[in-house]
Amino acid sequence: MKKLVFILLVLGVAASCSPQNTTTLEDHSDLSSSATANCYVLKEAGEFHFDGTIKGNGSYIDGLTKNIGLSTGNASLIWESSKGMITNISFDGIDIHFTYDGTKGNALIGALDNNGNIIWSWHLWAPKEGIGLLQSKSGYTVQSMNLGALRSELSGESDTDVYGLLYQWGRKDPFPSSPTLTGTVSTTGFPVFDAEGQAVSIDHSSWTSCEDNTVEYAVAHPTICLSNYAQYSNSKDWLKESESNDSLWGDTKTIYDPCPVGYKVPSADVFKTFTSNGQYSEDVSSFDIADINADGSTDISDFKYGWHFNMKDGYSFFPAAARYDGSYAMLMGSKSGLWGSYWANSVAPDAYYKGTAEIALSFSCESTLICASPSASASKADAYSIRCIKE
Repeated sequence: MKKLVFILLVLGVAASCSPQNTTTLEDHSDLSSSATANCYVLKEAGEFHFDGTIKGNGSYIDGLTKNIGLSTGNASLIWESSKGMITNISFDGIDIHFTYDGTKGNALIGALDNNGNIIWSWHLWAPKEGIGLLQSKSGYTVQSMNLGALRSELSGESDTDVYGLLYQWGRKDPFPSSPTLTGTVSTTGFPVFDAEGQAVSIDHSSWTSCEDNTVEYAVAHPTICLSNYAQYSNSKDWLKESESNDSLWGDTKTIYDPCPVGYKVPSADVFKTFTSNGQYSEDVSSFDIADINADGSTDISDFKYGWHFNMKDGYSFFPAAARYDGSYAMLMGSKSGLWGSYWANSVAPDAYYKGTAEIALSFSCESTLICASPSASASKADAYSIRCIKE
């Protein structure tokens, strides 16, 4: 453990100096006590802290060391899903401290340089239920809900707690999903707020140039979805073509991986058993889905804003949380409740188009097309759901 609290229990004060028993307790307020990551899970209200000098699970942040830290106050709330959820943010030269009020939701905290520029950020995830673990038939240990989701199952007709957050391939910072189970072309992500309670805009980058689209720019601008529109005919990456990078995520967890401590973006074959041949299918009878409505058959009537795919024991709900289109870098709200897409950690092998990555799962349930595929590829600039697996 990185940090331990030592409590000395003195059993006697006799002149002969009685021996002391020493008990070692873990400091549960230290979110990075066992390891660091870009995401920390919050379970109950309290005061917490984590190492603010390390990028994800890896190297120290450029310009920061254990001895030379950020000046006081150079940590800040970037956004939160509920006003007042995260308060009293400070930086002591090593750790970022904050108070969590117990409200369930998501937040993003940033480390700032002395000019107020974001140099790294961390996702705080506070679900309404414990994050369960299931075994996939392909041999992986899978979390029971989407990254950033508040529940693993629908709890009502207006409940979007299952959707979670959406990510461009290779980026660690999330974007809000739809605030409604279904939507329209004008639907934007659920509202998020700054420390003053003002709405924070989730913007898109330029549609006419990708010149600013670098890893450094992405880290410094976690609320901007990066468009590939200007280079779409040559590269599908959100990074400008000359800086396309296939190593931002990988089967070995990277510093840009958005999953919590001990988990990572899944391997491409994690859900290969979700169709009978492990490939694209438009035949619902070939989907390995649960009979949720208990009518004795598995068919389209078992779709309810997503599919319950069978695992080794039981099943898990995979919601259709839609996506951000990579060209316009905007939420496709009209596909909420109809389309589901889940990233894998690898790039597309022998891709015809530059800048594409593998999808661990995609499906559509519309009047014009019903399909599912546990093996596909897509533009890295699209923002999809993530279902983390155990490292």
